[in-house]
Amino acid sequence: MAEMGVGIIGTGWVAGEHIAAYERNPHTRVVALCDLTEEAARAKAAACGIECAVYTDYKQMLARDDIQIVSVTSPPNFHPEHAIAAVRAGKHLLLEKPMALNIDDARAIRDAVAEAGVKSLVGFVLRWNPLYQLVKTQLAQNAIGRVFFGEVDYFHGVGPWYGQYTWNVKKSMGGSSLLSAGCHAVDGLRWFMGGDVAEVTQYATFGQGPDFKEYEYNPSSVTILRFTDGRIGKVASCIECVQPYVFRINLVGTHGTILNNRIFSKTMYPGQTSWAEVPTILPDSGDVTHHPFTGEVEHLVDSILSGEDVHCNVEDAYKSHEVVFAADRSGEEGRPVTLPLP
Repeated sequence: MAEMGVGIIGTGWVAGEHIAAYERNPHTRVVALCDLTEEAARAKAAACGIECAVYTDYKQMLARDDIQIVSVTSPPNFHPEHAIAAVRAGKHLLLEKPMALNIDDARAIRDAVAEAGVKSLVGFVLRWNPLYQLVKTQLAQNAIGRVFFGEVDYFHGVGPWYGQYTWNVKKSMGGSSLLSAGCHAVDGLRWFMGGDVAEVTQYATFGQGPDFKEYEYNPSSVTILRFTDGRIGKVASCIECVQPYVFRINLVGTHGTILNNRIFSKTMYPGQTSWAEVPTILPDSGDVTHHPFTGEVEHLVDSILSGEDVHCNVEDAYKSHEVVFAADRSGEEGRPVTLPLP
């Protein structure tokens, strides 16, 4: 099978993980990088140990016939422009989260991908974390029955020591606590529980700790979700916490409960008297070098080669983002918000 060429728009921190994942895959090779300055693009190529073309104009890069896949790893406020241009150029798309900072731009990306007929994947990379895979397997085995209540929480202090802090604090680029990072938790809850969300209610606050005063939005929020079938869920997102990274999954079912890598199941383990723990790799770090980008890229490439669906494509990721936008609207307006958004 011939290699597929890859172009990457934006050469910040996460771009290095995309490059490494593509270079590990036998079907892909990074042939071009694009950034606002040639120096930044060349520095990223050198740091990643690759030789490739560099551009400061993404439109020139997209004109190359030897590029079949484009990763958009630019800051979030540029995602709509870059993603739409890439798919209209006929390129398959790997788009970092958040896909957009408002509902109109998210819809524009969704519609452009549908019109172009290309494969797409939005970077909810935790779907390839081993704990996620374990939980999905347990749910498929009906280990805890019907999940009627779920919680997925994200706690990660994003302060001056963190790579994206300087732009993450700005509402025009970071957007909100959920858009910045907690969207992983929203997407996880949707993926585990299935179904559509009918209504959300959010409360948000700002702790004003000394390391987080530059945030232009409330960095902490709690969102309550009601699904169309009456089930409920909760997502906490706090990026101003002073603690180690915590990503918590708690799924309560009719026959048992999953709590991260622990399970209590009346059907799978008759006579069980305490939690059974499965040793596995947890999503326990906010460092992008710890995230499973190799699996993410492999899923996209396999889908391109086989023609099968991407389970985290733009159409599906739009639904997670719509929940986020509705939740943030609820927090700002002080009222429940129903979905789908008009």
